[in-house]
Amino acid sequence: MSKKPKDEPQFEDLVAQVEAALQQLESGELPLEEALKRYEDGVAGLRKCYEILKKAEKKVQLLTERQGEVSEKPFEVDEEAQGEDPKKLF
Repeated sequence: MSKKPKDEPQFEDLVAQVEAALQQLESGELPLEEALKRYEDGVAGLRKCYEILKKAEKKVQLLTERQGEVSEKPFEVDEEAQGEDPKKLF
């Protein structure tokens, strides 16, 4: 199994960042500019989470059982899924 580069955020860390941004936005205490920045950060985090989940879903789908052994087939990342409209996430 390949290791992720150290600078690539982990799914759990991204979820925590999105949740923190959401809590700050829901508090209503942020100035407009900071609220917009937190919103942008949250959307970017959601997009990355969605990308990670799509890759994981494809990986699971490609696992096949052959003669009692589980093997993994390489897959091409769907270019359309990467550029998918974030509005479809909700």
